[in-house]
Formats: sequence, structure tokens, C-alpha cells
Amino acid sequence: MPTYDQVFEAAHTHVVKWEGGFFDHPNDPGGVTNHGVSLMFLKGLGLLEGDINGDGEIDRKDVLAITKDTARGIFRRHFWDKPGAEYLPPLLAVAFYDLAVNAGTGRAAIVLQQGVNAAMGCTVIGNYAGNLSPLTRRYTSELAAAGRQRNLADEYLKAREGWYRRLAAAKPTSAVFLKGWLNRTNACRTLLSTLAATWRLQ
Repeated sequence: MPTYDQVFEAAHTHVVKWEGGFFDHPNDPGGVTNHGVSLMFLKGLGLLEGDINGDGEIDRKDVLAITKDTARGIFRRHFWDKPGAEYLPPLLAVAFYDLAVNAGTGRAAIVLQQGVNAAMGCTVIGNYAGNLSPLTRRYTSELAAAGRQRNLADEYLKAREGWYRRLAAAKPTSAVFLKGWLNRTNACRTLLSTLAATWRLQ
């Protein structure tokens, strides 16, 4: 069984491949982004953490000041430590982190709960919560203990793809990102298969 530092490293290495560099697309609601950290996200952090260059404002200059190490620290705090990804089975922690960085921890948790219901074949989580609730952790742990971690991870990724498709249909301006989102999900699927073999997980 890997340590959770090893799990985080595997997850973050994957995320970096998809979040690297500078990005400024007019259809991206997050605004200008650098190493995966958007202007909108920085503003949500407030001056204490979001004012990267220390000039008393949070603006485009702060996004440009983001480095790989800065982004790593922000991601670790807000998308791994804060939501409690370490309490998930390893494969689910990797998948959760990737979606959390891409779409937020709330969405990543809700999609995971949808995946749990699909894996269980019935509705065991009736009210979706935008956090890794005790019930969510319970069922992910039980499925992993029953040798169904890979099955749950697969259902999670299927639910993720479904959410992307619904989002693209509901918001046509987001449709331009659909192919990239699906490619990223497929890359995550390949990674999880490799990690399951490496870590001997079922």
C-alpha cells in the first residue's frame, strides 16, 4: 500500500501535465490562468493568500507571478488537505484530486457520490453534498475493502464524463473545452490502471 505522500505525488504529477503554463481563453469563466491557478480562484482566497506579488491587490499580475511551486502549495492545501482527500482509498484520492483541481472540490465530491451509487447499484447516498462526507468516506472504504476500488474508480470516471457532457450541453460556451476534458479523464483512467497494477490494488 502506498503512503499518502506517494499518492499525492502521483496525483499531482498527472495534474501538472494538464494544468501547466499560461492560459487565457475568453470562454473560461475563471479568467486568466497560470499553472492551473485562475484569477477568479485567487480572488476567492482573499488578500492573505491570493495577493501573490504583495502589492495589496489581486489582479492579472498575481496570476503571472504564480510559479509551479506556488501552484503546488495552493493545490495541496485547497484540493487535497482541506477536503480530506487523504481519507479516500488511493485510486479514488488520485481521481478526486484531478477533478477537484479542474472543477472544484464540491463538484468532485458530488460526482464521487454519484459514482458510489452507480457502483452499489442503488441509491445509498440520497442527498449529494459538496464535501467528502462521513457517508462518502464510509462507502468508498467499504467498496475498497471488498476489492472493488477499481470498479468504483471506473464508475467515478464515467460519472465525471457524464457531468462534462451535460455541462457542455447546458453551456454552449463551454463546449469548446469538452474534448480536452474527456481526454484528461481518459488519461486519468490510464493512470489509475497503471497505479492499481503498481500498488497491487483491486
